[in-house]
Amino acid sequence: MQTQRVGRSSTWALAGALLALGAVSAQAQAPAPMDPAKQPPTTAVPVDQFTKADVSRDGKLSRDEARAVPGIGDKFDVLDKDKDGSLSLTEFSAGFAK
Repeated sequence: MQTQRVGRSSTWALAGALLALGAVSAQAQAPAPMDPAKQPPTTAVPVDQFTKADVSRDGKLSRDEARAVPGIGDKFDVLDKDKDGSLSLTEFSAGFAK
């Protein structure tokens, strides 16, 4: 019976050690926070402008809606990659890319 207690005790000790090792390993792999000055620009501006320009609220911009956004209306044909006559948010956002 003494052997069984030691066996159970050793098993619990081993399980605890493995859990602790896993926690330390996961913590060591966490990426360091990025310096705010080096973070990529937010896409909030294109999203906000898209939402304001989408007066029909259909989730896409017609040519007329796109004309209301400076610098987008004149690039409509280039930005309309799928040539469906409207700009998706992805197509619209490409107009703000460098």
